[in-house]
Amino acid sequence: MILQRTAVSICALLAAMPAMAEVVELEQITVNQPGGEAFFGEAVSLDTGTVAKTGDAIAETPRSVTVVTAQEIAARGALNVEQALQYSAGIVGGQWGLDNRSDWYLVRGFRATTLHDGLPARYGFYNDTKPETFLLNSIEVLKGPASGLYGSGAVGGVVNTTSKTAAQESENLIQLQAGSHDRKQVAADVSGDLNESGTLRYRFVGVVRDSETQVDHSQDDVLALAPSVTWRPNEDTELTVLANYQENKGSPLIQFASIYGTLLPATGFGNGGFLPNSVFAGEPGFDRFDSEQRAITAIFKHRFNRVWSINANARYLESEAEYQHAWWAFDNTGTGRYNPDGTINRTFYRAENRLKTWAIDAYATAEYALGGFDMRTFAGVSYTRGHYDSDTGYGAQAGPIDPFNPVYAGYPSITVADTPGTSITEAGAYVQHRAAYAGRLFFDLGLRYGDIETGPSNGSFGAASIAAKDSEWTGNAAVMYRFGNGVAPYASYAESFRQDAIGTDANGNPFDPTRGEQYEIGVKYQPQGTDTLLTAAVFDLTKSNLTVADPGNPGFQVQTGEASAKGLELEAYHRFGDLTVDAAYTYLDTEDAEGDYIAQVPKNAASLWLNYAPREGSLQGWAFGAGVRYNGEAWGGSSTYLTPSYTLYDAAVSYGQDNWLVSLNVRNLSDERFVTTCSGGACYFGDGRNVALTLTTKF
Repeated sequence: MILQRTAVSICALLAAMPAMAEVVELEQITVNQPGGEAFFGEAVSLDTGTVAKTGDAIAETPRSVTVVTAQEIAARGALNVEQALQYSAGIVGGQWGLDNRSDWYLVRGFRATTLHDGLPARYGFYNDTKPETFLLNSIEVLKGPASGLYGSGAVGGVVNTTSKTAAQESENLIQLQAGSHDRKQVAADVSGDLNESGTLRYRFVGVVRDSETQVDHSQDDVLALAPSVTWRPNEDTELTVLANYQENKGSPLIQFASIYGTLLPATGFGNGGFLPNSVFAGEPGFDRFDSEQRAITAIFKHRFNRVWSINANARYLESEAEYQHAWWAFDNTGTGRYNPDGTINRTFYRAENRLKTWAIDAYATAEYALGGFDMRTFAGVSYTRGHYDSDTGYGAQAGPIDPFNPVYAGYPSITVADTPGTSITEAGAYVQHRAAYAGRLFFDLGLRYGDIETGPSNGSFGAASIAAKDSEWTGNAAVMYRFGNGVAPYASYAESFRQDAIGTDANGNPFDPTRGEQYEIGVKYQPQGTDTLLTAAVFDLTKSNLTVADPGNPGFQVQTGEASAKGLELEAYHRFGDLTVDAAYTYLDTEDAEGDYIAQVPKNAASLWLNYAPREGSLQGWAFGAGVRYNGEAWGGSSTYLTPSYTLYDAAVSYGQDNWLVSLNVRNLSDERFVTTCSGGACYFGDGRNVALTLTTKF
């Protein structure tokens, strides 16, 4: 009822706004960043980018937001989105270890919704390419429920990758890279004017890579192209059209190896003690994950006057993946998943996966003054249609192998079975409002109505029938006060919903969507005129309506389960002369629907990155980076397997002058052999030492 009354009040305000609107100049925060622009662009982001749809300063946003810039990605040698997020508070990146099928991350103990350029980017599993970091302008994370902005979504929050486009200022560059596992990569970023007036610009970003991987008999080859054109006829109008083509020829990498030989010695089960982290339980010539994506995106902005503006994003995407995988079979559980002679059986699997999505999100913004407050209200609509299909098959056993000394035995022919796909249609309308007083006191309020339908596909976007239909109201509210010294305490509340379970209980009642609620209080500190940013947040995050076994009706489920995460996050970015410090710490106390710890989530995690880049003297042009990542011990579910903590060290050194830069990055400097998680009798190796030498030149 409160949310409904709020919706009526905000709609009334929107209707009256043109008459009440008084043009107002909103105060700008000017930051004089020493060395703020680095070789690959912005050294650190002090605003929220596009993930909150406002672009507000992080220091004036009463939610926890992390933005990783292209410069930070390059400086730390991150090869994928997982690695780029591993120096951020509240985020577990790469919890499944070596896995080339997708990027995995947990935010505040839960999965997060994946967006690209502000639009949904993932339906189903293993049917698309992974984003190439060279093509990304930034990675933005909004932590906690975000359905008020994006509709049906995961309770952990939103991870939004943004593209390099012609709309951004950029310099022409070519990059050559060589590294571990015979990695060879060429990348280019070229832009310029298409007409004399400069109102039409182009940009072409591309990557070609030929590489093996840490896992034996595996590949990670890619061709990724992202041309874009931006039309800017005047300072008030901008239209960008971006095309994407990406083809990956790779391997799954994940092995589902036994706990015996990975975390524990295989003595008594296998023909050795500990397996190397390069172990390959598959079959050469069979294992592969080949994916291809084609997409077209339009990004439009227009300001009508000093009060009204509009933003709209739209994208059509098609992708497919041919997925073949022979993994360590989940049998012989009494003998550690080994045969009596120390060999292992394997499961042979093949899938032909497809994905199509069409999405649009448009909103109008009004900035005005009312009753002594500076107001900003934006209202929008979104519409998304998705179709995904997975045709699968299993093959006969082709002979056991010894994982300690494999002699591969060939693979069977597998025919996939054609099965119906799944179609999803979601529509929503939302409004977000900010009232600011004297540039110090901020009130935020938001509300969204969302409708989602899921059903078996008719072969395209349409559903042959409706398996689940849900609609929900979700809201968010926050308050912040920013003192003159830059200290800004805040409190916020946010909700989410997601169509997680499709089916009925014992009485035939359809399952409701899961719900998320988060209460957060925190403080941010950014001294005026600096790029220093210190943040602290405590939060209580709950996911409800989880299905658990119905004690009164065996074989059925009821929605009485809850999972929760209560935690503390600390982040600090500060510059001491030529030395920059980026530190993060996370404490999480979690509980799943069964009363156990949430799987794969450590109670304690911390990271520190130091970068020393002298701006004068004999070392001018050099930069030295050093990082440490600590992941505390974590349970693998049902409090059965406790994965030990691990500490990893990274290093970087570079030298550049004018238009060129040579950099050497080493991740996992000590080549630590570690396991990211163990669950269900299987354990998953993390990345070993990886070295990359990169030459970049601008022209």
